[in-house]
Amino acid sequence: MSLLSSLLDHIPPTLAGADKTPRPIVISDRPGPALLERAHLMASSPHVSAATATPQWRTARDLYLNHLMACRSCYAPAGRHCKDGADLRATYDHTPMEARP
Repeated sequence: MSLLSSLLDHIPPTLAGADKTPRPIVISDRPGPALLERAHLMASSPHVSAATATPQWRTARDLYLNHLMACRSCYAPAGRHCKDGADLRATYDHTPMEARP
């Protein structure tokens, strides 16, 4: 036997989470504020995704993402872009995703 096993022989085994008291589950009939906000958005406008976006928006998105994948100077999570990347990002940000009536 190892030294460690002989030291642990006198300690009783514990169950994982045995020291925690269970919290009661509360079921409410009322939806939460986040669900109400999403329901309002869904009721007021149709579902918008890349599949339903304007061709101009998809082109701007594709140009920007293709540049990011190839450019070693651009790093989008940090907001760092080269001149071309910054121009493509600005175009992407300002191109409407939905067609305006």
